[in-house]
Amino acid sequence: MKEKQTRRKLGRRDLLRLGGQGVVLLAAGSLLPGAVARIGSRFGASGAKAARRPSGILTPSGSAPAVPSAAATEIRLVATDGFTHLPGRDPLYVFGFRDVSGNFDDPPNELDIYKGAVQAPAPILWVDQDTDVEVRLTNIGLVIRPDLDDSHTIHWHGFRNQISIFDGVPEVSIAVPPGRTFNYYFKPYEEGTYMYHCHFEDTEHVQMGMVGVVFVRPSQNTLTTKYAYNDDDGSTAYDREFALLLQDVWTVPHDNLASIQETVWSDYDANYWVINGRCYPDTVQPNLGEAGEDPDLGSQPISSLIQMNPGEVALLRFVNLGYEQHAMELPGIPMTVVGEDATYLGELPSGRADIRYTTNVVYIGPGESRDVLITAPPHVGSDPYNTYLLKNRNLAKLHNPGVSGLGGMATEVRVYPATSSPTTVPDQIDPNQTFAL
Repeated sequence: MKEKQTRRKLGRRDLLRLGGQGVVLLAAGSLLPGAVARIGSRFGASGAKAARRPSGILTPSGSAPAVPSAAATEIRLVATDGFTHLPGRDPLYVFGFRDVSGNFDDPPNELDIYKGAVQAPAPILWVDQDTDVEVRLTNIGLVIRPDLDDSHTIHWHGFRNQISIFDGVPEVSIAVPPGRTFNYYFKPYEEGTYMYHCHFEDTEHVQMGMVGVVFVRPSQNTLTTKYAYNDDDGSTAYDREFALLLQDVWTVPHDNLASIQETVWSDYDANYWVINGRCYPDTVQPNLGEAGEDPDLGSQPISSLIQMNPGEVALLRFVNLGYEQHAMELPGIPMTVVGEDATYLGELPSGRADIRYTTNVVYIGPGESRDVLITAPPHVGSDPYNTYLLKNRNLAKLHNPGVSGLGGMATEVRVYPATSSPTTVPDQIDPNQTFAL
């Protein structure tokens, strides 16, 4: 208890607890009613639930609603704790967000059934450009450490037009204590790949797993064709898309929190490297809820397996929410970087030249994103599929402690024969969707 008791004397929590009432009253008296009225008007006077469909959430079931451009998007997340699986060790204690949008209007106490049902990383969220978005966050508390009263927030990392009260930075926003709910409102004007994470005691909570990918689909999209950006010439069109969240994991603070011990964060020394919360070979296992799922990965539902037919184009949405730089390489398939940090690199009407580039290694620092297009080469030979390894260039990040063979930050691109047989990869409905072939 020593670490947490010290924080209660000197940390931000008590300052926020003391000052939070005034901030909440100010927000409730001035800003929030207007925001609620603007959002509510999109549904009419009744606020009919039929309009409340998210543009996209990849949930622990592995499925997501296929939704066309909507008038508004409503998403509800809960914050809780639980355990995930890493090869070669006991289950890892984590914090995380989980999607419960089906319970959008439920009071916080009715969401207690989700305590301990953690998801790490957080659900993939996607919305349409120029769409009103409401994300309702409920802090349902911790199961393994019920003595902790940690608040949580959602910080929309990289969003250009977010106002401070809805940006999740506790000093200028509102932190959500256990048993409470806060609504975030925004309207994304810039398409591209972003990220979100808890910004309360962020060094700890980001490392503990409260991180996710959010991307904004461009207005150029049609019912039949999707694009990475509003490119005006169709050059960023793609057939499939995959969000790949990169993290480095130091298991020491996870174990210390579970056993009520302190952590010296200046000693940070990562010992696992993951994509979407999984190490290779778990990265190529199906999404939870799909054929062949591994029950040990119930808290890590998002696969990183990339399945393609020859000639198809895939959009890889890389996000780095760790503390180290990563260099991702894909030997055998060139990668064209069309966006960096949700900024289109193609030629702009303003006169900026085309600065897209093709490479065999994508470098991505902490808090950065890259939008990368790859084209599947022809299938060769008689194998069911050709395998191309997408991996970290640093060999030290390609192992799992205590386990032999390839591990760490790696996944596979599988290219199947160009036939009409069942081995052809079906059309993708949701990001990161996998198929039993």
